[in-house]
Amino acid sequence: MSSANPPAGAAGDPQALTALGDALDRLGAHSVRSLAEAAVLLRAFPRWAVWLPADDGTWTAVRSAGSIPPGPEAPMVWLRAGTAAEMAALMRAADARLTPGTY
Repeated sequence: MSSANPPAGAAGDPQALTALGDALDRLGAHSVRSLAEAAVLLRAFPRWAVWLPADDGTWTAVRSAGSIPPGPEAPMVWLRAGTAAEMAALMRAADARLTPGTY
């Protein structure tokens, strides 16, 4: 199995994101940690837009609350979290509420 293709259910897993971040920190790659975590979140949750943490360390994500594409009139779901792992858990829970049968 290729490392580019995680096992089913592993993509966006909060524990996997924490392990990734910890490994990058141990390698001294602090500056790429957020980018790597954002890439994992975007791949695991393609319906979401994700902002890298601001100076305060807060992650932000947004997606359409329904099946219509995002737009000025569309209801949106906004999430904020302190870590990428927390964001993954919130995104998974929101997707489960908005799209029954996906998780």
